[in-house]
Amino acid sequence: MFLVRALTAAGVDASWASGTPRLSADGPELGPFGFLTDTGWQSHAWVECGNMIVDITADQFGASPVLITDRHDRRYRRGDRDTALPEFILARERAVDEIWPRWLGNNRNTSTSTPGTFSGTAE
Repeated sequence: MFLVRALTAAGVDASWASGTPRLSADGPELGPFGFLTDTGWQSHAWVECGNMIVDITADQFGASPVLITDRHDRRYRRGDRDTALPEFILARERAVDEIWPRWLGNNRNTSTSTPGTFSGTAE
């Protein structure tokens, strides 16, 4: 969520995407969604920018810490909904809202009103 806001503030069209193959370890399979590993589909979230995927947490699956790949990379498949409970969706939105002013303070060239002036990293 934070990376989407930082990229959007820099004038990059970015959106959050996720996939969840099942709601619990023993729950019914929802489908082939998320990130595909050697052991199968794993719940995961990433950022989509145009025809690219930007994934800053792919290292949890043995990939590079920051992975930028084509949007058609077969390891990624977006689910049809956010499976998080409403209170968790709200909590992650609030977390970004809370740290955003500090990010702007540390990156004075980044502004939601001045696209294309992104400086710093969004990790």
